[in-house]
Amino acid sequence: MSKLLRTILLACLTVGAFSNGALAAASKGGVIDVATIGEPPTLDPMVSSADLVGTISQHIFETLYTFDSQWGLVPLLAQSMPTISPDGKTYLIPLRHGVKFHDGSAMTARDVQASLERWMRIANRGRQTANVVDSLSVPDDFSIKITLKQPYAPLLALLALNNSAAVVLPARLTTQDPLREFIGTGPYRLQAHVTDQYI
Repeated sequence: MSKLLRTILLACLTVGAFSNGALAAASKGGVIDVATIGEPPTLDPMVSSADLVGTISQHIFETLYTFDSQWGLVPLLAQSMPTISPDGKTYLIPLRHGVKFHDGSAMTARDVQASLERWMRIANRGRQTANVVDSLSVPDDFSIKITLKQPYAPLLALLALNNSAAVVLPARLTTQDPLREFIGTGPYRLQAHVTDQYI
């Protein structure tokens, strides 16, 4: 049976199961086949704005914020929405505690700072943001402070997008250009990538 036929059959069976009210218990592990439109040009979500890259990489990497079902901004790696100064130029972002990268290391504000610096250096949206950023600082291990030259309304949305994305990496990887190790905090860890065959 071809992969495409198997995928279509699986989708039909899944729809049938849900329409009959039968819900399977969640299980850890296993394999799911998902077809994409082609080979992504990279798996580094900072350097590409291609939807295909974002669709794949958003499962491996995470951002400080994301969008809910109504396109409202919500925290992801951030603990909560930022405290913004009355003049709109200082954002204090608290970070979640206990977040682990796929290599087992703990995420700290230093990782976030280094990741945002890389994003502002190499990503299209990051370079756009860098023009209005005065400084990035780390008040403590679980907060990041962004000081702007002027108020900048798109900041949080740009930190949430999943392509040309401000993903958080271990600080040690932020000097890689191009990225050679794909270690994030997302629900899926990259096991293998064989060009034009599978990820």
